[in-house]
Amino acid sequence: MKKFVLVVLLFSTCHISAQNFSAVNVEGAYPALYFKHTLAQGDNFLNLARLYNVSPNAIASLNSLRLGANLTAAEVLKIPVTTTNFLRSPQPSGTNNYYPVTHVATENETISSVSRKYGVTDSLIQNINSLTGKMIKAGNKLIVGYLKIRKEQSTFPQSSAKTDTQTPSTNQTPKSIVGTDTTPIDLKELDSDKLFEEARRSAFDKKDYATALRLCYLALAKSPDYSDIRIFTGRIYTWTDKVDSAISHFDYVVKNDAGNRDVYVAYTDLLYWNDKYNNALEIVEKGLSNNPTSKDLSIRKVKILKALKRPAEAQVVLEALLKNDRSNTEARALLDRNKDEILKNKIGGSYEYTYFDKQFSDPWHIGSLDYSRQTKLGSVGGHINYANRFKSGGLQYELEAYPNISKRFYSYVSAAYSGKVGVFPKYRGGFSLYSILPKSMEGELGIRYLYFSDATIIYTAALSKYYKSWLFTARSYITPGDNDVSQTYNVATRYYYGGANDYFSLTIGRGISPDDRPVSILLDNKQYKKLLTLKAALGYRHEFKKKYVLTIDAGWMNQEFRPETKGNQLSTGISYQVRF
Repeated sequence: MKKFVLVVLLFSTCHISAQNFSAVNVEGAYPALYFKHTLAQGDNFLNLARLYNVSPNAIASLNSLRLGANLTAAEVLKIPVTTTNFLRSPQPSGTNNYYPVTHVATENETISSVSRKYGVTDSLIQNINSLTGKMIKAGNKLIVGYLKIRKEQSTFPQSSAKTDTQTPSTNQTPKSIVGTDTTPIDLKELDSDKLFEEARRSAFDKKDYATALRLCYLALAKSPDYSDIRIFTGRIYTWTDKVDSAISHFDYVVKNDAGNRDVYVAYTDLLYWNDKYNNALEIVEKGLSNNPTSKDLSIRKVKILKALKRPAEAQVVLEALLKNDRSNTEARALLDRNKDEILKNKIGGSYEYTYFDKQFSDPWHIGSLDYSRQTKLGSVGGHINYANRFKSGGLQYELEAYPNISKRFYSYVSAAYSGKVGVFPKYRGGFSLYSILPKSMEGELGIRYLYFSDATIIYTAALSKYYKSWLFTARSYITPGDNDVSQTYNVATRYYYGGANDYFSLTIGRGISPDDRPVSILLDNKQYKKLLTLKAALGYRHEFKKKYVLTIDAGWMNQEFRPETKGNQLSTGISYQVRF
């Protein structure tokens, strides 16, 4: 829906002559016409309703607010244009003023299209504007009706055709501020740059958004086209959940400074975090048309497409971004999670072999068949595991899921059972909460449960960080005991040479962890908690034709399996996975 910015003059009179009234900036299209009002200190629904000749409920409903909601100075509200305040002609009154609603014609517009927009007749527009025919030219200013406003409002609240440049109530704005050297500074003496600097200081250092907002408006009064200040004003409104007010500032910059990348970033963030995904996609695409190489806008487009359940389109954007910037950490972090939403099914198998030079005379074997599917709630899957240890074999049945919680949080839940204790724990369970953090980081807090002849509870925490083509992860496992606490530490890194499934990995650590499937059975022996274990592992993973994934790994472990008696373990494994 097009929005037409109309000329608004600061002049009011009670004479019934169109030439003597201020013009009104009305937006939208019939029957959803409205204009904007910047709140002053003390404004409420009742006085606004009385002033503009509409019901309080109509104002609250149009702005998606409760009728009893508190209104804040400098906030921008939409005032509905209805049959109670929009008239075909002004009428003499000692109570009301009448302001002409004007429309500036654009290319290829006709009187009929204008009359439909405002819900009036062609003949009304012809008569008011003294037109003999139905032809109009681009740039023609047409009066389309009159808005009825009570005379207690001596001038119409809008002061400029430039959206939202009206300074909010400044009754509480200080006349001076304290500089960094504690010297008072008169605000009147500051130029726009200095006011902007002080606004940022108020917002970031003091978290005083109200003062920051007033300083921004003082700066905009001096420099209404200063895009950085207007974008920052929009961001303050974003942080304080004043969506319409933020949009009015971002719209202004988009119209007057279309090449400004920052406004599209800020505008997209506002819409995305308020779940207005289609509007956010429209803005980010407009931003990319003006800034086609912007990595920030491309990442935001991916997140919006994922929210709209369009992962295939998101994948195209991600692959193009990584092709031009292989070290883009945020894109890489998104890529693998997004691919699961395109190829929803995964089936695979794996085999691991472990050799002991001293501790056991026979090698260990473990194999697995796996299947998982991506659902609306997240990934859900199952494993059938077979192990041969101590010259005995047995099966384990395992279910696991990665439920989505929100845009920033997801979780891991697993449960497993085996009737062959000694080959596997009888019961195994796990839960982790993952948080997607700023700066391409991810955090995890979790718990693991193992039951052999009795229960073992293990707590885990991890922090991961993407840096260029690398992923670094530090993890700890804490196992409380009766008299002590056992600790296991792992540090892992991956180097990505291609896509999300193309990397080399290295892991080094101390201790045995419950997530090391080949050796976690050793946790049944409580003495291992007190003995020293060192380990290292290398891995290689490669994706073929975007749906076949091969993984090969090898590891070494030096374990003190009895006090002052150490042995080595050598292991190797291979897995193959198909996505479809």
